[in-house]
Amino acid sequence: MAYKLTDKEKEAHIMMKKLLKKPKTLKASDFKPGNMILYTYRPKYKENPYDMSPMCMVLSRSRKYTLGLNMNWCPPKLRKGLMDYIMRKNKTNIRKGLPLELSYDMVKTVIKGLGPIVRLYINRRISPKGVVVPQNQYYKIIDLRAENFIGISAEKAWNLAVKEHIRKKKNRKSKGNRKGKKGKR
Repeated sequence: MAYKLTDKEKEAHIMMKKLLKKPKTLKASDFKPGNMILYTYRPKYKENPYDMSPMCMVLSRSRKYTLGLNMNWCPPKLRKGLMDYIMRKNKTNIRKGLPLELSYDMVKTVIKGLGPIVRLYINRRISPKGVVVPQNQYYKIIDLRAENFIGISAEKAWNLAVKEHIRKKKNRKSKGNRKGKKGKR
């Protein structure tokens, strides 16, 4: 039986088709922290699993690298929670019509354990054409199943992310318990 798209996913696909009709040549200035960009990527090491079509929320950019959250590595159910957190942190900017502020430090506690979502991209391996998603479309676009994983299925990638998240959560709890026990001795 083939996968059936939900209404939200259908809406996201329609929006994506509209955005893809007008791809643009990406400039360094498009890679501002908080921007969400869709592009294709040619990895340096193709033997490792990778996503050929990242849905990247930029965290930072240098001359050689772009650090971002590839939402495709995040299970769909967790994407909305992550987006809610980012939007809550940017309530003032949104109200004032300013760009989102986003950094690794801002999201590291929320994404702890979702290791695969944080990706470091080599700038020269990012396709020159892509789409900068308008901020008012972020909630729609996160429903999009746009992943193009090579070497791993989307479900396996998401399971990997969730298992890592659960493992790290348990480690944090056990460290907290050990700290509490030490104090009682």
